[in-house]
Amino acid sequence: MRRMKTVRWWVGAGTAALAATGWAAGTNTNPTAQTIVVTATRVAMPVKDVASSVTVIDSAQMEERQNGTVVEALRAVPGLDIVQSGGKGGTVSTYIRGANSDQILVLVDGVEINEPSSPGREVDLSQIPVENIDRIEVLRGPQSTLYGADAIGGVVNIVTKQGEGPATVSATAEAGSYQTFNERLEAQGGTKQVNYSLGASRQDSQGFSTASEKNGNTEKDGYDRTELSGQLGWTPSDAVGLKAIVRWEHANYDYDDFLNGRPVDADNEGLTDRLLFRGEGSLKLFDDRWQQKLGVSLAEHHREDHTAAADSSFDSSLRKADWQNDVQLGDHHLVTAGLEYQEESAETVYEAPGLVDRFDRKTARDTAVFAQDLVKAGDLSAAIGGRVDDQSAFGSETTWRVAPLYELAGGTRLKGSVGTGYKAPSLFQLYSVYGSPELQPEKSLGWDAGVEQDLADKRVTVGATWFDNRYSDLINYDYASSHYGNIGKAESHGVETFAQAKPVDDLTLRATYTYTGTRDITTGEELLRRPRDKAAFEATYKFTPKARGTVSLLYVGDRKDEDFATYQTVTLDSYTLLNFYAAYDLRPNVTLFGRLENALDADYEEVLGYGTAGRSVYGGVKVTF
Repeated sequence: MRRMKTVRWWVGAGTAALAATGWAAGTNTNPTAQTIVVTATRVAMPVKDVASSVTVIDSAQMEERQNGTVVEALRAVPGLDIVQSGGKGGTVSTYIRGANSDQILVLVDGVEINEPSSPGREVDLSQIPVENIDRIEVLRGPQSTLYGADAIGGVVNIVTKQGEGPATVSATAEAGSYQTFNERLEAQGGTKQVNYSLGASRQDSQGFSTASEKNGNTEKDGYDRTELSGQLGWTPSDAVGLKAIVRWEHANYDYDDFLNGRPVDADNEGLTDRLLFRGEGSLKLFDDRWQQKLGVSLAEHHREDHTAAADSSFDSSLRKADWQNDVQLGDHHLVTAGLEYQEESAETVYEAPGLVDRFDRKTARDTAVFAQDLVKAGDLSAAIGGRVDDQSAFGSETTWRVAPLYELAGGTRLKGSVGTGYKAPSLFQLYSVYGSPELQPEKSLGWDAGVEQDLADKRVTVGATWFDNRYSDLINYDYASSHYGNIGKAESHGVETFAQAKPVDDLTLRATYTYTGTRDITTGEELLRRPRDKAAFEATYKFTPKARGTVSLLYVGDRKDEDFATYQTVTLDSYTLLNFYAAYDLRPNVTLFGRLENALDADYEEVLGYGTAGRSVYGGVKVTF
């Protein structure tokens, strides 16, 4: 009995419903709920037992806030900053604790969606709707020990729904400002042997000018997107499981030119296609003490840009095979070890009158072995891990990480982590006309330390985490040689704080504040587009069994940006966004909902010269069968 109790401490939560709630780091919307997180250790664990700084946003929260895209769901996450160039479809950059957007790894059901054909392998999250998503886990700090390259600054893991219970179908329709229309259809169900989850969504919007209207730009830049997704699982026995996941996304969008250092009206068009697939088998042996997962995945990306002057296309693919083993060794050790093989390739074409510029298809391969030991001794637990990657472009790279947690009496948790990360140079940085095959990977060393405290019989939780990251060998464009080089160094530090309270059963209050200080060590300047101060507040109240509402407030402080007309650094003003959300159950299977975004009609810019939405109103209906 003692052994089985210990096994349940580590992995028992993985068999429970993944009722992940609460976006404040390490907290629950319902303090008595068992929030489960997988990304931090690659093993399902209660978030209170995880030392890493992690945030979980579940489907109930996304529905409560009426989020339509992953970008909208992530905006209030502490330590994470979203910067979008224009409206829907505009390029999105994601920064975690000051790390570059191309230093963040993004996964969808374990499939890496970082794009090999982009200059830095960054991910543009603007095209991902929340349709069929169960939860989003955001892991902050260097995570290369478990996830390899691109996880130098953190991981965003998007997990889709797994069907269970009787078959259900839901249909949602919404309309609102900027002639925006959203439709979504979802179906799911399951038995002990078979489960399924399917989704389809469509969005059309006339939009507003990508180039800021205050600079005289008035042409509207439209956007439309279609997505299909599905997950199918088969469990022929308690020891064997099979799963297949597929996701297809297509988007068309208008965007403006960049002329003389300023965005200006133009009739440019772009499109993106993304196909994701993963097949996975699981096997449990020796009374579940040895659990294995063997998976293969594929990500195919296609982009096109069409302007009056030129046409461009970008094609890339990423194929991966992985084998993970979770082995219970005695009462106090759960060892996770695995092998990974990855192959990526990319090519681009730029065509203008009298000119064809090709980046012929190039390929890079990576083979990795990793191991982690989850150790528990009384009230002290820790995750200790290491990894070795062998890259075809530059050789081997070793990373490590240690993350301890200590629980004291009275609901106090002391937690922290220290580890290293690396980012491999992209195919473009290695092999393009501006590239250098001699490039070495970017590297990071980061640590954090925090405390969390439960109060008032767990109706109140507060906490703070201090963090510090150092980046070296950063790959930047060297104007002296006209090639990329390992010439950059940077650092970031700060604090993430949160408070959450449930004073009465029908009211939930959440608040976070993040301070982030950044510095380019080479120039001594702050890193661009990272605000020093960011704060969020949210209150959700259930007025009656049928009616509920949420008010949210997001403050983003001053931040630096580059004025490409003068090549001078400028300061973008702070801004505050006030949003209201409401829903009413007209019938048990019919819900009416509406929201008011940017209620104060704030006039602001996330990127210098690019437009943002003004006061906007949306409403719709959801029907469940």
